[in-house]
Amino acid sequence: MSEVREALDGAGVAWELIVVDDGSGDDTPAILARLARDEPRLRPLRHAERLGQTAALRTGFAAARAGLIATLDGDLQCHAEDLPGLLDALGDTDLACGVRVGRQDPWPRRASSTLANGIRRLLLAPRLRDLACPARVMRASALEQLAAVTPLFDGAHRWLPALFVLAGLRVVQRPVGHWPRQAGTSKYTTRGRLRPIVQETRQVVRLALQRSRPLRAFAVAAAIAAITAPYLYALGHWPLIEPDEGRNAEVAREMLELGNWTIPHFNQIAYLDKPTMLYWLVAGSFRLLGVDEFAARLPSALSALAVIALTWAMTRRLVGVSRALLAALIVATAPLVLVFARLVIFDMPFTAFVTLALYCLVRARLDGGAGWLVPVAGLAMGAATLTKGPVGLAVPLLGWFVGRGALPMPRERTPRGAVLLAALLFMAVVGSWLALVLRNQQDFLRYALVDETLLRFTSVERFHRGAPVYFYPLTFAWALAPWSVLMVAMLPELVRCWREQTTNGAALRFAIRVAVAMLVFFTLSASKRPQYMLPAVVPLAIACSIAIMRSPGRAAAAVGLVGAAAALCGAALAVAGAHGLHLEGSDRAVASAAVLTTGGFLLVGWGLLTLASRWLGAWPAIACAALLSPAIICVGTLAPWTDTRSARGLATLLPPGAHVVAFQQFRTSLPFYLRRPVPLYSLTAGELTSNYICANRERLEHDPNLRRPKSIRHLIASGEPLYVVTEPSRLEQLAQLSDGLLRTVEADARSVLLRR
Repeated sequence: MSEVREALDGAGVAWELIVVDDGSGDDTPAILARLARDEPRLRPLRHAERLGQTAALRTGFAAARAGLIATLDGDLQCHAEDLPGLLDALGDTDLACGVRVGRQDPWPRRASSTLANGIRRLLLAPRLRDLACPARVMRASALEQLAAVTPLFDGAHRWLPALFVLAGLRVVQRPVGHWPRQAGTSKYTTRGRLRPIVQETRQVVRLALQRSRPLRAFAVAAAIAAITAPYLYALGHWPLIEPDEGRNAEVAREMLELGNWTIPHFNQIAYLDKPTMLYWLVAGSFRLLGVDEFAARLPSALSALAVIALTWAMTRRLVGVSRALLAALIVATAPLVLVFARLVIFDMPFTAFVTLALYCLVRARLDGGAGWLVPVAGLAMGAATLTKGPVGLAVPLLGWFVGRGALPMPRERTPRGAVLLAALLFMAVVGSWLALVLRNQQDFLRYALVDETLLRFTSVERFHRGAPVYFYPLTFAWALAPWSVLMVAMLPELVRCWREQTTNGAALRFAIRVAVAMLVFFTLSASKRPQYMLPAVVPLAIACSIAIMRSPGRAAAAVGLVGAAAALCGAALAVAGAHGLHLEGSDRAVASAAVLTTGGFLLVGWGLLTLASRWLGAWPAIACAALLSPAIICVGTLAPWTDTRSARGLATLLPPGAHVVAFQQFRTSLPFYLRRPVPLYSLTAGELTSNYICANRERLEHDPNLRRPKSIRHLIASGEPLYVVTEPSRLEQLAQLSDGLLRTVEADARSVLLRR
């Protein structure tokens, strides 16, 4: 009291002092009453219970009667003697606030304050140095303008200068002194301050995004960059993995080299196991960026990003922006999506086209009368069919017809002409390519419908891809981890939401029906692979986002349990890897000691971070769930394993232009790295991993790139320089045919390289 009187009376300032007692339990009210009797300019106010510092400021602001308002904390660490200087600095601005010089707080508080100030400045007011200094002078009229932008929420006292800037008001800062605490004890702790600051930050960021178009643009760009990074990071670092990546990339390379964009070729032999869309995309990428691993994988990565964007768009149309952002995040961080987005394989472009078709059908139903959407859906299904065959039509239509009944009836019926146009566009896209193929490969239609489609669906023996009926539920456990755990934990919420006749209930029923229809369809198929589940990830993510938004606390608890389990498992893996444990076998060799150690430490770090984030609130913990899979992708140490699954190293041993043949073994990536075909000597041609070529083996009897094994004897006897690639089990047979003229040059885990 005396400090205020001395500072302001000495400066010739008329003043009143409003002291807000925030529900103290000591003799503060009696002391204030006694002081007020001696000083009529003191107005004590009291809260019946403790409401916090922002509430105390609101009470004081409401009671103030002057045109200028100054604030000070009751701890006396900022002195009233600095108020006249702040009054002078105010000038014609709206707020003059102090910058504490020579902070006298303990170091933990200084550290937490520095971090909080840094975050606030980064988000809202980079030119303001100290946003939480309690010494301020402001205009009452400016406070009214601020209230029109945002009410002073709990914790706003820590953001007040930034909120003034956000409201378009003028702020100046002036250095003020800072002194050791002279009265009372601080009610704040580093841990106690951190949680509300995180919550306030979320609220202020939302407000800032609503008010600032440049900040919205920056946030969108940052979000796109964060989502894109795991998909493009080191995309071309690993060699092409055999058999699928090596074969698919080489088919695209030969399409570009031969100029034949109708019939795909592998090793310069017609390869029609799959339609041509993926090869078009990869060949186009090669033409733009050059022939390498990055360009080969880029279409899959971009397809995954398209799936994420379409998930956001579809969920936004179904249930709003907040759930759309969460659904897109779930898809973006699902392990199954991250893995297959980084492989040269059909399933990610296929998923993008299927999702596009569903999005268009959902929009057409909910918007009504949007006749252009149905034809676009027809084009998307045509593109999906050109990617993986008739399943590209069956999967989206099945999902749509099963799920559409959950959505509201359209305001306007889709014109029949739009449906007819969609069918015509589908037939034009698929039929034109099919007609061109049948001109040269008359037996292709029978193969595509019977061998590739019907037998794949009904026969285990043909494709050797059988699996038990519970294959996809088990796949779900890791394909969406850790979101799959959250979905299981949220089952009570899902059941309650399912029963509600609300927008959320309708969207949930639609998503679950579509996902179940797809999973049942692929479960009934004799051929099963984890990637077949990719189209179902989108509706599952929509359902998961709805459940999480209904009960974030339950979801955070589930994340905490996953974090604890991950930390324990990670510690065990790290110890095992440090002691040299690794798994044997070609499919399990990826789990080397280095991978186990790195993965173990990663799980421990993620688990501890998740547990620590729990006390910050539900959403920080849920956000941690999004970090696990991208972190694994970005710090993976799989290069030694991928080297054994690719012929890139083998190709480096061969001189440029060397004559290379393969004997009863074929490294599918070897033609890609050599940039030319590698003749294969084989009885069945099964080494090419092409059912179409195997089915036409007899017709290809005289093809220069596919010969009978015994004919290699004449090639070796001719005496020309020759390199032969084979597998160790074929060495004895090859020795008999070569009469000992071949010598071993190099051998790796899968092949032996010999030279004539």
